[in-house]
Amino acid sequence: MGTHAQLGVKFSDGTISGCYVHYDGATISSRLTDFLKKNTTTGLVMLIDRAQKTGGIRSFHNRPIGGFKEGDSSPVSNFLTDSEPYVIDETSWKSYNMGGCHYRYLVDYETGTVRAEVGHNNEVI
Repeated sequence: MGTHAQLGVKFSDGTISGCYVHYDGATISSRLTDFLKKNTTTGLVMLIDRAQKTGGIRSFHNRPIGGFKEGDSSPVSNFLTDSEPYVIDETSWKSYNMGGCHYRYLVDYETGTVRAEVGHNNEVI
């Protein structure tokens, strides 16, 4: 079952660069940690920037659609193909609720610390 989520990076000046994630919002934590170890927070910012241009991410750092190719088990992020860009920033981070986004994952750019929130009361998980 898919669960919508928001994924973002918070910079030291308080700004946020974020995007919508369509599937697997409840299970992003371990994949996000793995992504950050392999790609850094800068890599996440670049991924989010690309996702904003396509409306968001379909599935984050997961098994490729159609499965892994022989000899390759590298997770991938699949992007939506919306014709309109969609950007989540510091002004819309708390209020954004596309289709009932229940999970929010905010990464501190400087430290790589992940703050995960669930529900409309922003309970930290």
